[in-house]
Amino acid sequence: MPASAKRFRLVILDLDGTLYSSRSYVEELGRAVVRVAAEMLGTGLEEAERRLNMAKERSITTSAALGLLGLDRREFYERLAALVEPSKHIGPSVGLEERVRRLKGLGLRVALHTNAGRSLASKVLAALGLQPDLFDYIVTSEDAEPKPSPGGYERLVSVAGCRPEQCIYIGDRALAELRTAKMMGMLTVKVGGRPSIWADIHASSIFEALSVVERAVRNAPPKGAERDSN
Repeated sequence: MPASAKRFRLVILDLDGTLYSSRSYVEELGRAVVRVAAEMLGTGLEEAERRLNMAKERSITTSAALGLLGLDRREFYERLAALVEPSKHIGPSVGLEERVRRLKGLGLRVALHTNAGRSLASKVLAALGLQPDLFDYIVTSEDAEPKPSPGGYERLVSVAGCRPEQCIYIGDRALAELRTAKMMGMLTVKVGGRPSIWADIHASSIFEALSVVERAVRNAPPKGAERDSN
């Protein structure tokens, strides 16, 4: 943990690939993404997939690629949510709600930041056995430009009334989300996969990540002890 860690006020959690891991759901979701894109573009599946892949090479994430293709994100995710059923692939995550509430008990705000649309995010949370009101704030691609754009990060920092260096970002994708968080000054925790230069800490699971965060918060200087950098 960096010796210069300040008192933390906000923990931002990614959703897909961070709060759960399911290869079968990722595969179903991928097929549905291509199907919805084909419908909205008016093309066949192969052509839609080709265009999506080309756009993702420029934008990194599927959600950001939609804008390059001229597709409305809200409509796209509403159609996508109607096609997939996360609960067929994702089960309740026993103990996850308790761990999140422990962080809130330490005085932290906890946010969810996802590139999915709100309806799809709600279905994934329901599959995990989590209620949306567990989170103090939720930002989806309907609320701000999707990752890796800094728009959603800036929105969360603003509504929480804190500085980026008082935030901890937990996610599974280095370039798609952790790079932006780290460049803004947030402490970054990568869940799963390989270590990355964009992650200050690497954790094997969301539970390990939350344990690391809890220790960081408990060891941080007390309120008012750190020097205001503004």
